[in-house]
Amino acid sequence: MASQNKEWKRRGEGRGSPAFTLIELLVVIAIIALLIALLLPAVQGAREAARRAQCVNNLKQLGLALQNYESALGVFPPAYVGDPKASGSAFGISYPDENFNTLPGFAWGTLILPYLEQAPLSASFNMNLPCWAPANSTSARTKLAVMICPSSAGPTDGFAVHRYTNGNHQEPNDGGPFTPTITFGHSHYVTNAGVNQPWGRSPNYSADFEITEPVTGTAGAVIDGPFYRNSKTRVASIIDGLSNTVFLGERTSRLADATWVGVIPSASVPPKAGWPSDPNSGGDLVGAHSGPDVHDHPQVVIHAPNHPFGHTDEMYSDHVSGCNVLMGDGSVRFAKESIYPLTWVSLSTRNGSEIISGDY
Repeated sequence: MASQNKEWKRRGEGRGSPAFTLIELLVVIAIIALLIALLLPAVQGAREAARRAQCVNNLKQLGLALQNYESALGVFPPAYVGDPKASGSAFGISYPDENFNTLPGFAWGTLILPYLEQAPLSASFNMNLPCWAPANSTSARTKLAVMICPSSAGPTDGFAVHRYTNGNHQEPNDGGPFTPTITFGHSHYVTNAGVNQPWGRSPNYSADFEITEPVTGTAGAVIDGPFYRNSKTRVASIIDGLSNTVFLGERTSRLADATWVGVIPSASVPPKAGWPSDPNSGGDLVGAHSGPDVHDHPQVVIHAPNHPFGHTDEMYSDHVSGCNVLMGDGSVRFAKESIYPLTWVSLSTRNGSEIISGDY
């Protein structure tokens, strides 16, 4: 029996352990790589769907805050506030600039903080001082999750506000950051000023955005969106209907920085490196417009969502093929980059009496 066991042991040792050949290993690796290639787009798609859903939720929260503000005060908040008659300087900033931006400069995001369950942050601001005052700097740097789109490929932790130094708010240069540095918290959402840009009006018609600016060859420049400096838009003044009027939309900080805090006189909003567009002035920090601005000749709609020219005062997101927009009724819709340009113009006005139908 002992000799038989030894024989079986020798036979087992002779057979050895089974092994893969090189070809078999390569086949297995190829199959794994193929599976990863098939699954990766699905995983990425699921992640983007989740990010887009969070962006929609952010806009819905902002929409609810805007509605609650209106219920409490009878008007929607302005894009930002300022006293065009004020003149002087405060904390190193002279005012007014050529667009008549002055103190205090606080923007829509600051004004709705109590309705975003941010009462302590709201109370931390000294509203008797300009938004750029050092006493407000800590509060102004705050990162608010509701203002950040998770799909944005740009920065989210605040930015140094830039200024222009050429004395021309209609064609501002990028003069670099203010000195000393003024840092504001990021917002990936901006207000809708309508067809024309308030920050592009001539100085003679910048003190009061309610007045029509005469422009040769046109009916004149009117600010026909729901949000601009010192606007007091009521529900009744949204003649086109709340469900047909864009209130807020996205702007990724990959294109240009925007904020919820406020507007500083002589501020400049330059595009990030690699974009072909030019800087815009102060109000662009918190607003966008659809075009075609009557100052542009020829008049072309080049501010549709995600337009590749990348104007710093257009709406632009890092979602695929368009951006989310908040309508006046609190609903959130996806505006495709392929939207018919004149439909986008119609959606941007509050009182154009346009008829809008179908998907966009």
